[in-house]
Amino acid sequence: MSTVVERTSVVPARVRTGRHSASAVVALARLEARELLLTIPVFVFFALYLGATVRKPLFSRDGMDDFPVLQNADRATQSGSLFLGIACLVCVHAAALRSRRHGTDRHFGVLVMEPWRRTVAHALSVVPFAAVTAMVTAIEYGWAALKPGAVGRGSAAELAVAPLVVLLCGAVGVLLARLYPRMAGGPLFVVVGFATFMVASSVTGGRLHWLNWLQPVLTEDGSPPVPSDVLGRPAGWHALYLVGLTALVLCLAVLLSGDARGC
Repeated sequence: MSTVVERTSVVPARVRTGRHSASAVVALARLEARELLLTIPVFVFFALYLGATVRKPLFSRDGMDDFPVLQNADRATQSGSLFLGIACLVCVHAAALRSRRHGTDRHFGVLVMEPWRRTVAHALSVVPFAAVTAMVTAIEYGWAALKPGAVGRGSAAELAVAPLVVLLCGAVGVLLARLYPRMAGGPLFVVVGFATFMVASSVTGGRLHWLNWLQPVLTEDGSPPVPSDVLGRPAGWHALYLVGLTALVLCLAVLLSGDARGC
């Protein structure tokens, strides 16, 4: 009696990903987006953002709101998204470190999804929040534009800043998780960034207009209604700057994840 032993070759799981890799990234991004919504900071700031946007046109008692200046109304949609973006930054940073906190990093070596794909999935988890931000921004601006007393002309590039800021914050949160894999990294970055901005503003006194390029959003409280093109920060180029910065941050996060073929 002879025993025939059939030798089978073991193919690494990552070789067999193929066309299913993109769907796996999307599935993980959807799961992480749902987890983000259930975190207290994101849920609270998301609710406050929606509430403040709805309250502004419904409960305003200022008669001048009946005559909105549209080149100011488009910029007015940006400030609220920054707080939502900061909440997403901190929570995405914590989500990217979840496996490290629970000591399950070593188990990822037997999974189909490479580390850099998981990094991309974490960054994409903020896309639904950016999409809702874009929708809220369009509704807020449309409400002002449809008023009979509306004057001026808004900028589509200015309206794109709010969702782009949310995407940028998500990418920064993932990058911080790769650069400084500690839970304090996200809050520490927010505190240091805010302090740096306040010091830079006090030192320059608003004289250096090129600093407007470095700010994700621009607030012009009490300023005269001037178009975006004469602010020293053309809206279109600033939106392109945010897109490029988001792509650069995401590429750095992917490269730091290991096992990356490029970005």
